[in-house]
Amino acid sequence: MEQEIQDISIRLIQEHAPSVKGIANDLLIDYTEHYFSEGRSPIYKYPLRLDGLFLAIREKGYSTFSINLKEFQVGPNDLIIGSPGDLMQSSISEGAYLSQTMMVSSNFLKEMYISLNSFMPFFSSHKDHPVFHLTSEEVEELKAYFLLIKDVVERDDYFRIDILKRLLAAYLYKLGSIIYRHRPELQAEASKPLKREEILFKEFIRLVSEHHRKERRVDFYAEQLFLSPKHFSTVIKKVSGKTAGQWIDEYVVLEAKTLLRYSSMSIQEVAYYMNFPNPSFFGKYFRHHTGMSPSEYKAQM
Repeated sequence: MEQEIQDISIRLIQEHAPSVKGIANDLLIDYTEHYFSEGRSPIYKYPLRLDGLFLAIREKGYSTFSINLKEFQVGPNDLIIGSPGDLMQSSISEGAYLSQTMMVSSNFLKEMYISLNSFMPFFSSHKDHPVFHLTSEEVEELKAYFLLIKDVVERDDYFRIDILKRLLAAYLYKLGSIIYRHRPELQAEASKPLKREEILFKEFIRLVSEHHRKERRVDFYAEQLFLSPKHFSTVIKKVSGKTAGQWIDEYVVLEAKTLLRYSSMSIQEVAYYMNFPNPSFFGKYFRHHTGMSPSEYKAQM
């Protein structure tokens, strides 16, 4: 069975583009002007699932960027944010492209020990707003931090990793400040102490991102978090406004749509890959959540 939707790690990107600077499988940084013929860059031929935090500030060039099957027009001074598990794809026009681009692995982010309290509203909001338009002054502010990080990556300093962690944290705090400047309603959320329920919700989303292809039962996720299903459901609804089942269904439907649209799998293969008992059950589930059958969706795409 051919599977064209792949998880893309820092190591994989470096294999495709050896000129891109990086550190092991922890961090990638690129500030190289590229010229593309009209179409898709080879690395974006099919959607790619991120294994890390992706940040890019476009300085030159226009493209259509798809994140989780939602399309956004991206041009100069636009910031793109992709988080672990996001599906990304880009269509490009002929011309020159230049972006301040970074990708940081999930493990490296954890080792930075940045304040979850400060960033919870920021990273929660970007799911609906993954593309922000910045002013030229804000682009230059972030570029100063970006070039410092790039310089450290390219050197072989004894404390290079420690320096990078501090500089990356400073970059993210600066980025958060700029986003809060654009969306002041997030500031009130950031000032609130992070509650245990919010930490549980963040862990739930991580688990769904990891297991949704095989597990759709709310009970499974409650067990992973050592909660009763009833208490677990109450917590998720309270924090997010949506039930745990709705979150799980969103991830499952997105995955199914992506496979039907881009992979070479048949509908039957998609059903079994997504751990449905049979294609008929998958078809009913898909129609219930999208209003059309898998075959209708595949034909429409």
